[in-house]
Amino acid sequence: MPTDAAQDEWPESFRLDETGGVQEGIAVWSLSRTIEGRTTGSRRPCHTSTCTGWFIGVRWETGQLMHICSKGWRYDPTANEVSVVDGGEVSARFVAPAPLGTPPLPRHAWPSRAELNGKGWRTTT
Repeated sequence: MPTDAAQDEWPESFRLDETGGVQEGIAVWSLSRTIEGRTTGSRRPCHTSTCTGWFIGVRWETGQLMHICSKGWRYDPTANEVSVVDGGEVSARFVAPAPLGTPPLPRHAWPSRAELNGKGWRTTT
């Protein structure tokens, strides 16, 4: 996917696949590093008119599926993981007014990992 001049540079160390997406299944950690997510493989420019970041698709172990903006996450090539560093716990949103997205459900209400069979949480047998 070519980058638009209005978009920030994509992190060079965060390799893209042949379709311009990110690798599916990369670990993503919440702001507090207590909730794990996985990349779904999608990547696209942020749609907020005042933002030059990039969205990546993440399915969280809470069952939430969202696209988080690069203005609120960082990629660590050594660990091959993404961490939310700004905004809400899992939303990485910085442009939205408080409360910065919908918080996750309490842990007891999360689906089991076996139920997380969509992109990013696929398992091979």
